[in-house]
Amino acid sequence: MKMNNFWKKTRRGQLQIAETLVSVSLMLILALLLISAADQVNKSDSDLESLQNTATDILLTADEANLLRPVVYLYGQLEHNSEYIYHLDILNDFITFSLQDDLGFVLRMSEVQGQAILETYIYLIGSQASILALQQGGDGVQSNYFVGSFSSAEYGHFTSQYLVELYLWEKI
Repeated sequence: MKMNNFWKKTRRGQLQIAETLVSVSLMLILALLLISAADQVNKSDSDLESLQNTATDILLTADEANLLRPVVYLYGQLEHNSEYIYHLDILNDFITFSLQDDLGFVLRMSEVQGQAILETYIYLIGSQASILALQQGGDGVQSNYFVGSFSSAEYGHFTSQYLVELYLWEKI
């Protein structure tokens, strides 16, 4: 009889040890999942900040290299249409080569009158459909750049003001 009680206690002890091991294993798995999720959140915040810096740098560099303003101000100028297309191609190449292959972009502008930004957007590179698809579930950034005038011995003097927006996102 004593031997039978001994085996029952031994089995009960083994079951308790097994239950404890399973519980500890589950807690470790949960902890690892939580750590992984926290890393993903931190990484995506960091990635978006990096994308924002990239977009801002591209706009600033494009303007300093005299690539941006000819595209903005020659848009819709029929007498300079071939020059517009030439500058647009160079700007498109510059932005494309500045980005990694897994990034998409749209460049658009809106006229500024007084203190108001007009709701009408002019898509220079890309389309509204790309931005709408991004807004449906992707993460991306938008960088704004203000241009107030453009003077050129070749094209003349322009005084309209524009807000240029560059959207960047990771392609899926």
